[in-house]
Order: sequence, then structure tokens, then C-alpha cells
Amino acid sequence: MDALKTMWETVPAATESELAGARRRLLSGIHSRRRLVTTPRLLVTAGAAATAVATALVLGSGAPAYAVAESPDGTLTVTVNELHDPDGLEAKLAAAGVKADVTFLTPGMLCAPPRFTGVDTTYGGPPADGPGELRSATKAARSPQAATVTSVRTIRIAPEHIRPGETLVMEFRDNLNAQVPWHLGMWLAKAGSPVKPCAPIKEIR
Repeated sequence: MDALKTMWETVPAATESELAGARRRLLSGIHSRRRLVTTPRLLVTAGAAATAVATALVLGSGAPAYAVAESPDGTLTVTVNELHDPDGLEAKLAAAGVKADVTFLTPGMLCAPPRFTGVDTTYGGPPADGPGELRSATKAARSPQAATVTSVRTIRIAPEHIRPGETLVMEFRDNLNAQVPWHLGMWLAKAGSPVKPCAPIKEIR
């Protein structure tokens, strides 16, 4: 104990500048430790925020108004989410090999007939002699075989039932219902029969 006391007495007292320097080094060490602890936490938070933004962009991007997809069997699946840009849909169908005339109508409206000469009885085709023959003619009609509504937003088109020069006429009517967004009339116009522009009229029920 006496030896320690003697040794302590031989240590010179620190000056004010030395004490100040020691204090600065101590505080610097504390701040450095704080930075090492907090920086990774900030990086995690920034990463989480970036992920949240990316997710919002993906979820916020709406589906396209329409799309045309070709199946291996040659049929086309047409998806219509919004009644917007009928010319664009016609162009997509033309690129897939189907000549089409597409019209988008407001609720309660239809195109004044006749607009064209149909290939069968579904739209102004050859008359049938009686109810039995009418049912038979409708069953054998190519228009329903060429295009069929398969769900509330999709249509299946079978080009094999559309002959050269024929036009697939599609009249969509807005239904103001998110579950069933539109009603659709589809027919085949004869080759060489021009399709007149749609003159909208109110549907009579």
C-alpha cells in the first residue's frame, strides 16, 4: 500500500490542456459508438421505405384497358377492362389476324340497325321458314362459334370460323357495374358488306 502511495506521488499532475484533450477524445469515442449503433437502423428504415414505395407503385398501377392474347390452339382471348380506345382494340385484333369493327356505347344505348349484312340469322341473315328452322339456323350460325363471351371481362375468338373478308362486329355497352362491366353484341358481317358507322339510339325495352 505504501509502495502504491509513493508511486502515485511521483506521477505529475495533468495540465488543463491535457485534461481538455482527454475529454475531447472521450466524447469523440462516445459519438463514434453512437454512429455505429444508429447507422444500420437508419439503413433498414430506408430500405423498408423503398420497399413500401415500390409495392405501392406495383399495386397502384391499373390493368390495361384491353389486351389480346393468342393461345397455342390459334384462338384469341380478348380481355376488356375499360371501354376506352376502340380503334386501339381494332388495331390489336388486326395484328392478330382478325378484322373487327369495335364500338363502345354508353348505358342504355345501341347502334341503329341495320349496319351491315350478317352471315347468318343472328343479324339479318337469310330468313327461316319457321320456328324449328330458326332454332336450327341459330344453332348452326357461325357468329356464336366465331366469338363467345367466356367471363365478365373476356371473349374467346376462334379465327377458324371467320372466313376471308368477313368482319367481326363488336358492340360493347357500358353496364355501370364493376362486377359485370359491359354487355356485348357480336356478329359476323359478310365479306364485301361494309359496316356502317354506329348511330347510337336509345334501347327500347
